Amino acid sequence: MMCAGGARSQPSDPGSTTVKVTKDSSADSNTTQSGQVSGSLSELFERIEDAEVIRRAGLKASLLRQVQQTLPFVVVVDDAPSYLYAISQWEAMLRFPVLWDDGSVESREHIARFVRAYQPEKVLRLEDDGDWQFGGTRDDRAASIEKALAKALSEQRNDWRDSIKSINDQGIVSPGVVLTDPGDDAWPAALALAAGRFQPIGFMTKPADVWKPLEPEAADLIEREAERLATSSGRAWAFLGDEIDTITLAMNTGTQIKTGSGARARLATSDRIGRREHNGSGERWAWCGQIIGNESRTAYQAMCSLFLELDQAFIWDGYGNGEPWIQYDGSEAATALEGIGMRVELNDQPKHTINHWYQRMVNPIGDRDGKAGSSLLMLMNSKGASTKFDLPGDIAEEGRAGDLPILQVPSALHIVHSFSLQKPMNRRTVGGRLLERGIYAYAGSVDEPYLSGFVPTPAIAQRLAAGVAFGAAVRWQSSTVKTSNNELSRVWKIAVLGDPLLTFGSAGRRTQAELLIDSLIDLDEQSKALLKDGDYGSALENLVLLGRDTDAARLVMALIKDKPESFTPEMALIALPALYRAGEYAAIVDCYDRLDSAGRQDGLMQDLLWLASPYLIARGELNDASLLSRVEALLRSNLRAGQEIRDAERLAMHMRSRSLGAALGVLEPLREGLTENQAKMLDQAIQRVKR
Repeated sequence: MMCAGGARSQPSDPGSTTVKVTKDSSADSNTTQSGQVSGSLSELFERIEDAEVIRRAGLKASLLRQVQQTLPFVVVVDDAPSYLYAISQWEAMLRFPVLWDDGSVESREHIARFVRAYQPEKVLRLEDDGDWQFGGTRDDRAASIEKALAKALSEQRNDWRDSIKSINDQGIVSPGVVLTDPGDDAWPAALALAAGRFQPIGFMTKPADVWKPLEPEAADLIEREAERLATSSGRAWAFLGDEIDTITLAMNTGTQIKTGSGARARLATSDRIGRREHNGSGERWAWCGQIIGNESRTAYQAMCSLFLELDQAFIWDGYGNGEPWIQYDGSEAATALEGIGMRVELNDQPKHTINHWYQRMVNPIGDRDGKAGSSLLMLMNSKGASTKFDLPGDIAEEGRAGDLPILQVPSALHIVHSFSLQKPMNRRTVGGRLLERGIYAYAGSVDEPYLSGFVPTPAIAQRLAAGVAFGAAVRWQSSTVKTSNNELSRVWKIAVLGDPLLTFGSAGRRTQAELLIDSLIDLDEQSKALLKDGDYGSALENLVLLGRDTDAARLVMALIKDKPESFTPEMALIALPALYRAGEYAAIVDCYDRLDSAGRQDGLMQDLLWLASPYLIARGELNDASLLSRVEALLRSNLRAGQEIRDAERLAMHMRSRSLGAALGVLEPLREGLTENQAKMLDQAIQRVKR
């Protein structure tokens, strides 16, 4: 449990909490002289009913997040019982982030990314599960989740429904519900978002696996369960603008619906759920966001939404100024975001070509030196398909999934790009790679939506700035969407992955309290002891989790220089991302040389090598022939799966000025085993290199 000054620091009556919010986040214009609205939480919730329908859910969610009190700690767990125990230690509005370490590279990177953004005083590893259990039947698992939710909302109540009813009776009604499958890996997000936003939780058995499109009947089944859950809450839900306006579908089931045999007969599951009647033919009553992934990823996504503030933006506009592209203008979006004080990095014409992209991606995106709790909004416009994105320039200079950025801090994304979420669990796709890289809320297409299927980028920025929740901001508000081929469709192809109640604005107030939990290990203190004992591998892992990339890089370079025998392949796998983020690109080459065969085949490691390659090649060409030779050899032997021809062509383009024969020697060996279409692509690449 938590203790502040020997007593609970959270008032037992949330409705009596005095709140001050900025005018941009408020429901009306009766501000104080400081430009703020003040009043009890109950009073502010009542005022929100006068706001536009599209804003109400976001304003309510924003208020609930602003009044939470957050501890300056991050707790890391490694299994389900420990996660349940940690969440159960929340005390209503007094909370701390809980991240799940499953031992994978992706999990470690997500935790490190969150820590760099949250900037806690301590990162603590929990090695006690409090005797919690998780397993058995679905009913057993659901009971464990509900028990943790009840404890997180009130130590005095054994049923979460009683706690939520007590809050509702004060006029404070969370605008959403959470639906999950207790046997599915996305349950950690469901628990956290239910507890963090005072949302009712419901359970069902998912109708299909995430890898396959849903049948319309399966989507109808999910919709009926969502409606049943909303009804059981006892709150009004049947129309937009009433008490329940969002559904969080935390479930690894199909993100698209197969509506026929045609190649384009696909609709987004998250756009269908929240619409009444068969096939979503009725009116929308809620905006839906779907959360998919394993336990570690889904916990990360939920914690980002609850504890981080979107206060910086990265915009890449790959479109021109002609119609209809100008309607999606990134510069206009930047102006809207800068108008509310957001830090914006804008990449628009003429500096928006694929070559500009490669040069920019040498460095991670996002400011890690911003204020505590800072995260990133990413807005991107491009053309292409599920595995590639086209930006202005030579048509051959199309970007591939592996060329997408490394994120310093967690990010929410809206991308105007066809097919990006066609296969979100496949890392060879744009969506799959971006989710792997740390995107925690994603709006993109599962199929070809036509340009007009996307809400224009400036409107996205303006809506979010006005307090509209992410799940509503990315949707057209009319009941139909007119596409470029003059078809009309109530349900369309834009998916929302992540918490639909994500909003701009404060993520609460940091407060001091003691965590009275057994077996909490301070990773900073532990790393000092590990270094003293010569356990450099464990110390390095801790430094990475602590977000201390510069210290990790120094340790790595010292070991390679002075104790090379102690630098293992496992340590190299941990070190490479930190070296990249710290800007120690030459050391990446030394580190890559020390990876074992499995490490060299790791997708992230290969991506880091290729992302750093423009700098490494330029440095080698200027004054270090030995480095250049090593880099070219590494790149040639680490062409990435799904983009081998593209990678080989990029390398050959660098080499052709010194030796055309050597450059073509990178491409020709790829011919064996190619399909007819791939062979054509290879021939085209060879011709471009010969020019």
